[in-house]
Amino acid sequence: MGFEFGQVAELRDKVKEFRIASGRVHDKIARRVALLAIRKVKLMTPVDTGDLRNNWQFQVVKKGDVYVIVIFNQVEYASFVESGHRIVVAGRTVGWVEGRFMLKLTMGELESIAPRMWEREIEREMRRIFGQ
Repeated sequence: MGFEFGQVAELRDKVKEFRIASGRVHDKIARRVALLAIRKVKLMTPVDTGDLRNNWQFQVVKKGDVYVIVIFNQVEYASFVESGHRIVVAGRTVGWVEGRFMLKLTMGELESIAPRMWEREIEREMRRIFGQ
């Protein structure tokens, strides 16, 4: 069984196209996962004035071949609501407020969802390019 040079050249071109497309897919899925995370964390965020809920943001950073999703909130008390804090009266600790863990719980949930989203999109691109 042999191959024609034209078939090898065609395969080379398709692999090159897939490599370019996979970069776009990674970026698209990273942004989609980040938006889903923002949506879920906002639903879990307690509301008093709405500042905490409305200040969730994300950034997608590419480091080599790895896409890192950074989710953050710049409201100064966000970490206290997330992780909990002590109650201090007259310089003495009198209690503890449990954290809500809205970001931690959201990230745990998305760690199981994200690989499936990525896999589906990569398979779709492979079918489009390689014709299967």
